[in-house]
Amino acid sequence: MSVRIVAVTGARDGVGKSTFAVNAALSLLKETRGRILLMDLDVESCGDCVSLLGMDGTPPKSVADFVPYLDSLQPGQLRQYISAHPAGIGVMPLAASPKLAADIAPADVARLFQLLAPLCDYIVVDCGVGVSDLSIKVFELCAGLFVLATPDIAVLKHSRRYLDRLQHLQFPKELLKVVLNRHDAKGRVTLDLVSRSLGRKVMVSIPDEPDTALPAALEGQAFSIGQPRARLSRVYDEFMRKLVEMKLLEKMLEVARPQGVTVGGSGRAAQLTEAQHQELDGYQKKRGSKAKDARRVDNRTAVKMLLHKRMVEVIDLKNMDADDEALRKRVNEAVARLMDEVGAHIADRNERRQIVKEVVDEALGLGPLEDFLDDDRVTEIMVNSANAIYIEIDGKLQRTDASFTDDAQLLGVIERIVAPIGRRIDEKSPMVDARLQDGSRVNAVIPPLALDGPSITIRKFSRDPFKVKDLVRFGSLTPEIADFLRACVEARLNMLISGGTGSGKTTLLNVMSNFIPPDERIVTVEDSAELQLNQPHIVRLETRPPNIEGEGAITIRDLVRNSLRMRPDRIVVGECRGSEAIDMLQAMNTGHDGSLTTIHSNSPRDCIARLETLVMFAGLELPSRAIREQMASAIHIIVQLNRLSDGSRRVTQISEITGMEGQVITLQDIFIYKQEGLGEDGKVQGRFLATGFVPRFVKDLQARGIALPQGIFAGPAAGNPAGRSVPRGR
Repeated sequence: MSVRIVAVTGARDGVGKSTFAVNAALSLLKETRGRILLMDLDVESCGDCVSLLGMDGTPPKSVADFVPYLDSLQPGQLRQYISAHPAGIGVMPLAASPKLAADIAPADVARLFQLLAPLCDYIVVDCGVGVSDLSIKVFELCAGLFVLATPDIAVLKHSRRYLDRLQHLQFPKELLKVVLNRHDAKGRVTLDLVSRSLGRKVMVSIPDEPDTALPAALEGQAFSIGQPRARLSRVYDEFMRKLVEMKLLEKMLEVARPQGVTVGGSGRAAQLTEAQHQELDGYQKKRGSKAKDARRVDNRTAVKMLLHKRMVEVIDLKNMDADDEALRKRVNEAVARLMDEVGAHIADRNERRQIVKEVVDEALGLGPLEDFLDDDRVTEIMVNSANAIYIEIDGKLQRTDASFTDDAQLLGVIERIVAPIGRRIDEKSPMVDARLQDGSRVNAVIPPLALDGPSITIRKFSRDPFKVKDLVRFGSLTPEIADFLRACVEARLNMLISGGTGSGKTTLLNVMSNFIPPDERIVTVEDSAELQLNQPHIVRLETRPPNIEGEGAITIRDLVRNSLRMRPDRIVVGECRGSEAIDMLQAMNTGHDGSLTTIHSNSPRDCIARLETLVMFAGLELPSRAIREQMASAIHIIVQLNRLSDGSRRVTQISEITGMEGQVITLQDIFIYKQEGLGEDGKVQGRFLATGFVPRFVKDLQARGIALPQGIFAGPAAGNPAGRSVPRGR
């Protein structure tokens, strides 16, 4: 190939490889006025070069984008898809994420270089840390191989071992050029000392200029562009001028180098020894994985799997308390020692520490979910399979790079969740509802029902439960509507909170339940206990699934019936979704006023229809009119919640059941939310309006001494016009 490839690498992260690659490419452009392409092939930190150039907003086409079309692409077709930086260089990252990057084969990159050769004079490649099959392929093709180091003793020791390893792989000493980055000429670490430490001369020393480099990195503008006269920029320009004028790259290209070297770092498990490979195969088969998959796992996952295998051989995890910090520390130390054996080929210390943390988390905690549970921004966690984890932030779903080691590890986490609360999950009972210690709601499904492997959905429990002022601040309702709901609860009206999945029903139920006076006895009934009431006189009831013989189940209906014998002032049911609806209606009609519950439906009218259907599930064969009459007399208010297109939650209707006309239950809207389009930020814009209808129970409120704001029903409700989104209901 006529193109000259400049490879940039290093023994450890943090030595400035990406910064060097970016500014070297820009200096080459200034010196040659040629066609320069910057390629980021760092698997673990893909995207750093794009960030340093300020191109995050519109990411360039990546190597992963081109790989599926390599056999059909021609250089002329490829040219139009290469993203150009305004300075004049082309930019091509490896992939959008490390997971996608790990699947790219060295042969694909070699083929891409062939297609790029007619289009480029120079290709500067950030190869990342250490040796891998991918970086080795670049080293075989490159004209110059520049190894970055810094004047730090630990870095120099790692760099010496790295250079020796490259020579051991038959890359000649003449090809390996040392670049000393961030060097203080007045410091104690001299160039001579560095050369002796590395056993090689330093080709170029780049000064330590944080006042130049740091602002450039933060602003996303390389200093070679933004500060062309800075000392640091001049050093790069002079170095590139030397390479070009003295034809050093052409001379290095003539140096013989090995071909076909494989070291197993392309993301496959080949970095492990053959003995470890066989051990991994056996472990995979024992855990139920298909034999053909055992050698296809990426290297990082392979290391984690071997750590798990050896950990259970030396540590009895079954007899350990996962919450005991001393024991957790012992496990961490044991896994760290095992890491020295299994993952000795992983040079980066931070990466080794992260792998140890993940293994300990999977053994004693919830694995990769631990970090999401600690992140207050995350409101829901969805695990579709071991390698597909999604989270919700601000009402929007996004895929994460996190993953479990394999299905068996994910299943172990599910069992760790359900066991402490007496639930079970197996082939006979492959679905379960459970909760975490903090109250977060968990639903898990395993094969054979879940076709792609075990699945978990976690609705996070807020450490600090939302108050009504929070919902007003989020724009879910207005202060006037909040006052109205408070008055309805204090007046002991029976209320249904209606809404779709994730619309915030449980959040609003929790807020409204806290309006109940502290001197009343409250009985809560839930599938998985979520409500966080602050009153002193509360009895919390939770359902129980059947035992292994299929007996002993306690349903919501059983608990609602039993609650009537517990002398409750109020009954709060987490959700009506079955035959318990008839018992709830009977309770509301027999002196248990002020009861609250939620129901899945899309509007107040749908809520009435769904509740009638649920009552029929009881099998009492009541005529429809009798059911509707009971509903009309039992329920006073329906509060409708909706999740809008921007992910925000709103109280969209508050309706009063006013009675019956013929066979139809009549509803009258009291407040509505009127959407008025989208703002520039994509947020739904709208207003809360009072319809002008005055509820029939207002006189009862006045008789009880419950005051409402003057003119609350006369016109549009004041307050937040609803611009912010409400976090996911819990």
